[in-house]
Amino acid sequence: MIVPHLPAQEKDSGLVWPMPPDKPRIKFLQTISSLEKFQPKKGFFAKILSFITGGERPSQWLVQPVGIAIAPDGRIIIADPGANCLHVLNLKEGEYDAITETKYGKFISPVGLAFASDGTLYVSDSQRGDVISFDHDLNAHGEFKGPLHRPAGILIEHDTLYVVDVGGHDISMFDRSGTFLGSFGHRGTEDGEFNYPVQLAANNSLYVVDGLNYRIQKFDFGWNHTLTFGSQGTVAGKFSSPKGIALDSDSDIYVTDALMDNFQIFNPAGQLLLVVGRKGVGDGEFMSPGGITIDASDKIYIVETLNKRIQIFQYLK
Repeated sequence: MIVPHLPAQEKDSGLVWPMPPDKPRIKFLQTISSLEKFQPKKGFFAKILSFITGGERPSQWLVQPVGIAIAPDGRIIIADPGANCLHVLNLKEGEYDAITETKYGKFISPVGLAFASDGTLYVSDSQRGDVISFDHDLNAHGEFKGPLHRPAGILIEHDTLYVVDVGGHDISMFDRSGTFLGSFGHRGTEDGEFNYPVQLAANNSLYVVDGLNYRIQKFDFGWNHTLTFGSQGTVAGKFSSPKGIALDSDSDIYVTDALMDNFQIFNPAGQLLLVVGRKGVGDGEFMSPGGITIDASDKIYIVETLNKRIQIFQYLK
């Protein structure tokens, strides 16, 4: 079981949490903050980088990163509304790519990302008010519209696409063909109600980041409410600006907080296990952490909007 300790220590040339005598459970692996080790795949994308950053070989390329997802083949996809694009990093090949537009038009404010088990990528654009799907080669092949006001976090589960509608204070649902299936929730503070929800995650249950209610709500797939945890505050176990959510292989729940500059880990019962991070620019420190995702090997990827970088950690079982 993870225990609630905030500090980090050096171990095996890396930061780990918590400090001894407790067993380390989270280890810092690396930071990606520039394109110095990456090569654009196409000349066209070098032009895009020049447009975004003002240079042909920028050391800094992220503008306002908010979302992150990991493809089945390990590519890292970053939603960057500040640059009006998706960034695509291939760590194995050292390659960089970018997507600014599709046959459905240009990205304006891409924010939410989700991969289906077959490798299909879904991207929400909060300003366009739609979701676009991409195949394995990142070619767009579908557009989901429906009654979306300001789509943000998205999730594909049981062949259903769940879209958090920040402006509608609800969750919209579509089938894989793009047919709107209905929505759940409305504005309020009671169980099953939302106040600017922003993100969601799932395993055997659905977890919704209920932003301005400063809490996480848990539901079964019939939208029966089963748990709420969290409240407004600036101490461990509370939230000031919850943004991203992800689950590890033990179903522990990770929540980033953009104002507390950390991520907190809770067990499936909503009990606090560990707090990682503080305000700063060093390894294991954060400035407005947002999107978070955890891959099949329990690597934890977090984008920071103000530090304009990705930090990668490892859950140690």
